[in-house]
Amino acid sequence: MKTLVKIAKLSLAVVGVLSVVSTLTLAEDLPTRGPIPFSTYDTNKDGFVSESEFYDARAARMSEKATQGMPMRNAANAPDFSEFDTDKDGKLTKVELLEGQMQQMQQNRAKMGNGMKGMGAGQMGSGMKGMGRNIPTFESYDVNGDGSLSENELNEARAKRIEQKASEGKMMRNSGNQSNFSDIDTNGDGKVSKEEFMSNQMKKRTSTVK
Repeated sequence: MKTLVKIAKLSLAVVGVLSVVSTLTLAEDLPTRGPIPFSTYDTNKDGFVSESEFYDARAARMSEKATQGMPMRNAANAPDFSEFDTDKDGKLTKVELLEGQMQQMQQNRAKMGNGMKGMGAGQMGSGMKGMGRNIPTFESYDVNGDGSLSENELNEARAKRIEQKASEGKMMRNSGNQSNFSDIDTNGDGKVSKEEFMSNQMKKRTSTVK
């Protein structure tokens, strides 16, 4: 009996140590600002983010911010795991996480724009709201609906988008800074998946925020 109790205590101690190590590793990987990367959420590296991993990463970030004297003011309004888990299978793919993060960024920018507009900065507020809506979706580029983009398909979609904006009297200020196909096609297989497309969009959006 004593041996069983001892084994149980040792097991709990190991679990506690592993938990501390996991939390420390997570804290080291957390970015100081911007969305948390999928690789940081996916602590067990199984290719998915569980509900516990999702909230553990969020809690670690809140704790890190608090220790830095920068509490997260809107933490209570952060979206739930269920809002990211669109297929309701209890785990997030990289695409689901990226789509949820992109939607959250758009909503935050829209709120910021409305707030600044209410303070008298009407033009800046409406401009920032526009930034939130000016994000093309993968589906709008994937004309043939095969789940991937060829280089010609991507270029044609971009050209059509520029033409459409011009017909509406709107200029795409960053059209000359768009990523090359090879930069988006990270695995070099000659086609862009939705995951690669979303990852590139998130990279560009977060770089403009910094």
